[in-house]
Amino acid sequence: MKKRKIIIAGAILGCCLWMMFGCSVAGRLQRHRTTASLSQLTRTERQQRQQDSRPQVVKLQRDSNTFFLAPVDTLADGERVMALQIEQVTVVAKMRSIPERNGRVVLDFIVTLPKELLGKSRSVVITPVLHKPDESVPLEDLVIRGGRFSLLQERDYWQYETYVERFRPDTVGREAAFARFVKFPYPEDARLDSLVEGRSTVTYYYSQEVKTDETSKKMLVTLQGQVLAVDDSAYRLPPSDTLSYVVSSMLSFVDTMPRYRIKVIDKFVTVEDRNYIQFFMGDTRVIDTLGDNRRQLDKITSLMRQIVEQEEFYVDTITLTATASPEGSYAANERLARGRAQALKRYLVKRYGRQIGTMLTVRWVAEDWPELTNRIRTDREIVNRDAILELIASEKNPDRREQAIRQWFSKDYAYIRSMIYPQLRAVNFRYNLRRKGMVKDTIHTTELDTVYARGVELLQKRKYAKALYVLNDYNDRNTVVAHLSLDHNERAMELLATMPKDAVTEYLRAIACSRLGRKAEGREHFLEACRLDGRMEYRGNLDPEIAELLKQ
Repeated sequence: MKKRKIIIAGAILGCCLWMMFGCSVAGRLQRHRTTASLSQLTRTERQQRQQDSRPQVVKLQRDSNTFFLAPVDTLADGERVMALQIEQVTVVAKMRSIPERNGRVVLDFIVTLPKELLGKSRSVVITPVLHKPDESVPLEDLVIRGGRFSLLQERDYWQYETYVERFRPDTVGREAAFARFVKFPYPEDARLDSLVEGRSTVTYYYSQEVKTDETSKKMLVTLQGQVLAVDDSAYRLPPSDTLSYVVSSMLSFVDTMPRYRIKVIDKFVTVEDRNYIQFFMGDTRVIDTLGDNRRQLDKITSLMRQIVEQEEFYVDTITLTATASPEGSYAANERLARGRAQALKRYLVKRYGRQIGTMLTVRWVAEDWPELTNRIRTDREIVNRDAILELIASEKNPDRREQAIRQWFSKDYAYIRSMIYPQLRAVNFRYNLRRKGMVKDTIHTTELDTVYARGVELLQKRKYAKALYVLNDYNDRNTVVAHLSLDHNERAMELLATMPKDAVTEYLRAIACSRLGRKAEGREHFLEACRLDGRMEYRGNLDPEIAELLKQ
């Protein structure tokens, strides 16, 4: 029963407001064709504001009217939408240069609205729009709410909160109740900014940080707007004239000349390949179905075919070396290693062709103790690693050496035999190649540094962090440009001090000094850049960071 009273009270208040406002609360705006204006800041105004200031919710009181100004992310459209034709939108100083820092710029301008537009029963939504070649990006909205419009919002929220307190609905019920009672939600995520109220206008200073990209050499901004009224009438404002921002970046100083590196070409080239072929205990036959042998043998023949059939090199020799693990006697292991090497040669000749037989040289190593020593040295699972290594170095007889490890370090030996010994039963191939048509043993030539070219490409696409990752070791002008674009001004100054003096390096020093607050030093570098190249004076006139240096 009480819930019904709450709803009726809201309905009565709505009817009273409708009778007070007339058939269309926003109709007066259409009759008077009220305008809004958009303008750039003057230099003095920009000096008085900080680029990182944040907007605020502002309360204005004039006569009996109260207005609330706040930026929001979104606002629902009214049910009735009509067009409000604006006779004129005045734009002052349509173009301005803005500096880029760390891949971002700050867009700021003045929005001026006549107080006639701000009726007591209306909410005005102003949306700056950033235009890109392939899309238009709405920036954060500005919302100005009249006193009666705000009173209606407060009533709606009171109804909603009373309903929730009395009936305690679940999450779905809360959402349904909010949509039922609250016609115009409060704006959220407000930010601080400044506002000035004149006799007939309200002036709003707007600023927002925007990320730059490949298309950000020039940025265009327009305004679009909408008026909402408590009676659901709504009027859309057409886009305003355009503000243009020229982004002052370091990219005009990118050195696009290709970079080359010296490449040493050898006449003789060696290719090595290690493979693991399994054999039955004490057997030398090559069985391709045993273990992983099929894949290993395919890998050997594939690489051999690729090397033999390529046209850049002659194949002088192919050396096949088979090795065995140390268990058993040295003499038996030597016979096994020799037999397995010869068996593998026969297998390759049968599979690839007889021409391989003339190239293949067969060798064998009975027990590969150097490889075993290296693997023990790097394996931290072996508890007595140092003692075993000392034993291997001191005992010259391989049979007594292997027997001593098994007897004195039985646990470590079991691990070595199961985990390391299989890696010693290997077949190594060494391909000795000779470059065709080459007389000298080595020649030096130059080739395009494709890594550097990639770094320059990333720099031009304003992907500064990735570009610096590539260019950091080159320490040249493009490295400096990447550092300045990321606001690494001290590091940029260090690199510039090591470079030859010219107009560009002097200009870049001036920029770094401007950012570091070293104005006197920066002026000297800029004047020197102009002396070395008169075109720098023209660029400096368009650069806000150089303009900062020249202020007295």
